[in-house]
Amino acid sequence: MAKSKLKFGVYTEMNCMPGVDTGDAVWDVIGHIEQCDRLGYDVYMAIEHHFFPTFGQSSNPLALFSAAAQRTQNIRFRTLCHTLPLHTPTVLAGEIATADVLTGGRLDLGFGRGHAWLYKMAGIPYEESQPRYEEAQDIIMKALTEERFSHHGALYTVDNVTVYPRPVQKPMPVYLTGTSGRSFRFAAERGWGISVGGPAPYPLFAKPMAEYRDACIKAGTKPIVSWIQPVHIAPTENEAHEQARLAAPYFYHQIAKPILSLDQKADRERLLASGYGFYASDAMNQMMALSYDDILAQDMVWVGTPAQIANRVSDFLAKEALDEFAIQVLPRGPQGGLTLEQHRRTQELFATQVMPAFK
Repeated sequence: MAKSKLKFGVYTEMNCMPGVDTGDAVWDVIGHIEQCDRLGYDVYMAIEHHFFPTFGQSSNPLALFSAAAQRTQNIRFRTLCHTLPLHTPTVLAGEIATADVLTGGRLDLGFGRGHAWLYKMAGIPYEESQPRYEEAQDIIMKALTEERFSHHGALYTVDNVTVYPRPVQKPMPVYLTGTSGRSFRFAAERGWGISVGGPAPYPLFAKPMAEYRDACIKAGTKPIVSWIQPVHIAPTENEAHEQARLAAPYFYHQIAKPILSLDQKADRERLLASGYGFYASDAMNQMMALSYDDILAQDMVWVGTPAQIANRVSDFLAKEALDEFAIQVLPRGPQGGLTLEQHRRTQELFATQVMPAFK
């Protein structure tokens, strides 16, 4: 198997499935991070997500990472992503800088617009998401890199401001996420990385990833690509499938439920005009009907032994040049999810029996 200078990570949405205490789910993730640090993973990533716990209750990833940093030595942290339109940019910049101090300079930035269903719950029009997102990026980067800055935009005005504390890292690594070629071209022009994948299948990202690489060539910047792949690993193939057969469909059915909060028919034109066509489509609705065979056929979750998963990683690297490969582990839950032990065993088996082949 070919060797490569590949980094490895773990991504979580902090899914809190029915029957799991919301506080316990937070402490579960702290334990996951401690294990990942001991096992030699390079980065632990967490979404920012609100209002829908089965999709993710990671409402404050900076607090999560600041706490985890006190219990770990080497692993880096990445918010994937800060949902920028929900925040006051100057305030978020100060929170980011504080977390960078508390993690000892182990924090990566991840920016995105977030899921369409968040805007209805937060009382923000879909139409404001893109302009808020773009202006917030500019303000936050100025706040973190300039001792004193000003910004005069369509939505935000900042005059002669310094954000405290100052961050440890100058500059901080930045990643964008999403499915938009426009966002990825923006990342390429600034020399930022992209992080893609997760529960959605590869075909959704193939074109935007290619556009990002083309844009990097035009901009003269180096592409930095991180891929997230849901996996479940067990010592034997039969055991892996036995555990994932209920857990994988249960995971997808639960994370698709927020789409029901949107009036897709009435809001269709607004969603399309705001760049949220994915949420106007039937993609999330179809996710609620996925069978285990559907999930395997679309490579939405890789299930198998460490050797089988290593082969899948190798095959994926043959078609996509990556700088980082991260796994997303199916969540625990008494009504169809994994056990806590099964979740952490996947992290352990991937680290001890898959990662060494690519180091």
